[in-house]
Amino acid sequence: MISRKKKELLRMGLQSLLGYPMRTVLTMLGVVFGVGSVIAMLALGAGAEKELLQEIGRLGIQNIIINSVEPDQPENNSSSGSSSRRGWINYYGLKFKDHRQIVETIPGIERVLPVHLSKKKAWNGSRWVESTLFAVEPDYFEVFGLEIASGRALSPQDEEDLARVCVVRSGLLQELGIYEDPIGYVLTIEDQKFTIVGVLSEDRFQGYAQKALVADARSSEIYIPYQTVLKRQGTRSFSGSAGSWEATDVELNQIVVEVENLDQVILTSRTIENLLSRNHPEKDYEMIVPLEVLAQRRKTQQVFNIALVAIASISLLVGGIGIANIMLATVTERTREIGVRRALGAQKRHIIAQFLTETTTISILGGVLGIFLGFGLVQILVIFTGWTAVITPISIMVALTISVAVGITSGIYPARRAAALDPISALRHQ
Repeated sequence: MISRKKKELLRMGLQSLLGYPMRTVLTMLGVVFGVGSVIAMLALGAGAEKELLQEIGRLGIQNIIINSVEPDQPENNSSSGSSSRRGWINYYGLKFKDHRQIVETIPGIERVLPVHLSKKKAWNGSRWVESTLFAVEPDYFEVFGLEIASGRALSPQDEEDLARVCVVRSGLLQELGIYEDPIGYVLTIEDQKFTIVGVLSEDRFQGYAQKALVADARSSEIYIPYQTVLKRQGTRSFSGSAGSWEATDVELNQIVVEVENLDQVILTSRTIENLLSRNHPEKDYEMIVPLEVLAQRRKTQQVFNIALVAIASISLLVGGIGIANIMLATVTERTREIGVRRALGAQKRHIIAQFLTETTTISILGGVLGIFLGFGLVQILVIFTGWTAVITPISIMVALTISVAVGITSGIYPARRAAALDPISALRHQ
């Protein structure tokens, strides 16, 4: 229950504000724009964090991804090791032995998936597209949540039969000019025929996830059975330009390790790192642990969000200065009123409470209007920039709390100054 004195203070404060509506509105504008800016900034920060966490999350927080990396070649090309040149063939990266040792020696692992990548031309008549060929086991689709839009995914039977079948993305079909039902369509990849058995949805990997999985930015991935590539094509690929040719032999471009227990992911990654460092002294691989990346990016994003709030709060600070200036001017205008109230028995704390009520009311009303402005700013930014923005209850509470704190802080000095006036001098003021 609000006491009678508090009700009276609130009534007097509102009467004072309504007596000068234009001045009240102008005083409130700084808070309105400040709160709107804070909400818009926090919404953009939350949107960026959501997108980032979704992309990293798609890699699987219980997964460990190991990619082959071509090391810098020494000038004399005479060094020995897994990445040295043997004749005209460049050997580097992960080996079948690495896959076998991880399976046999590392405890607490659910699955270990080998992946071989190669760049191949996919043909449809005279049209061709440079595509990325992913030789994967059937579990790969489940591990990374690849959804089939039509047809089916690769199956264990395809592996056993060394079947020439493939799963593609719809973007590849559009580039090749295939607009009819693609299931059963025979696609030419280099000099071999593959039958399309499935089409993936266009929810493709982007940003960090795309880089981690070496995915094609143009959605030109083709997924074929791992054993089909291993037994029918081998691991050696050829490339050439301007009359020169180069052969590269990478046994495994990627190994995906799924850990049984989330609590063991970091420990398992350290164990795998120790194993690989012994097999690859030239460090021709990189390890990506989505769980670690997730924690690091979340921490970075939190710091970024704090910086955004600090920048947006500058406009609230300016609004607070405006409130303080107006209230100081109001003290001078209402000197006689203050003297009358003191003469009738009002104490200093009553005068302070009255002025703080006015500044707090301005900041609360400005905060509420600023919330609506923030919603509008976010919608405009999303429409015209295509960015992702998420307005959370916490961002609204933070913005409103800051605005109220600014109102109270900016009203303290004018309130104390008004309370410090000598009653007799105030009554004589003209």
